[in-house]
Amino acid sequence: MKIVNKRKFIQALLISILLILIISFCLFRVFGSNREEVEATQIKYTVCRGDTLWNIAQEYKQDNQDIRDYIYEVKKINNMTDSCLYEGQVINIINYK
Repeated sequence: MKIVNKRKFIQALLISILLILIISFCLFRVFGSNREEVEATQIKYTVCRGDTLWNIAQEYKQDNQDIRDYIYEVKKINNMTDSCLYEGQVINIINYK
């Protein structure tokens, strides 16, 4: 086999290598990740003096979870429109631990 246009050959070769790398990366992300499925349970939590949704979230959220997402979930399952908590209030929280 004789290469007629060296520049086009090198360009096609580089594009092919790039496509192979991109496809390999995508396949690794889909099939090669070691994600652990964490079982979440809802528990009743009695609010103590000084508790905020932020410090409750810091204690009960997953390590890799955004704290704002956890707070949003807690507010959603408790039908809360704001983040105000009252001492003695019982709320449902999601326990990942």
